[in-house]
Amino acid sequence: MVAPAVSRRQALRASVAHRGLYGGLGGPSRPHSDGTSCGGTERGSVTLLVVFFTLIALALASLLVDVGGALNARERAADIAEQAARAGANDIDVAALRDGEVAIDTASACSRALGLVADYSARSGFNASANCPPPSPQQITVTVSVTTRPVIAAALGSFTVHATATAEPVCGITRGGQC
Repeated sequence: MVAPAVSRRQALRASVAHRGLYGGLGGPSRPHSDGTSCGGTERGSVTLLVVFFTLIALALASLLVDVGGALNARERAADIAEQAARAGANDIDVAALRDGEVAIDTASACSRALGLVADYSARSGFNASANCPPPSPQQITVTVSVTTRPVIAAALGSFTVHATATAEPVCGITRGGQC
């Protein structure tokens, strides 16, 4: 048997039908004579992946920004607590100092520490509050709470971080803290 001769035009039509109407890759496809399509079934899948990964990237970026804000608030609370404790420890009892003993003025040390926290809160815009239990003559402890709101995940509400610092009065560094 001899195969029938195929004209160049028939071969070109078969090639176009096999690859699709406009080259096959991503363009509209032309159905075969049996009703099946050649190509075109993957259309839009790249767009779906790009949208999905963009949403994931934005969620991770918002998490990064809000976690960074929380860490910043915790560092601020620790810094404010340390500064307030130092301010309270610097309030020295003058009568005890004249007797040769370094002691904190327990009557006014907490008010000085709490005043420093209130001043910082007013100037910085951070919502900071402090707690100062009555100090001993040898040390003062200050607990500071800083409330902050997430920037991007604001629907989650605000959160508060706490830090505690303790300070003691020291007369000098050359004599080991003794006057």
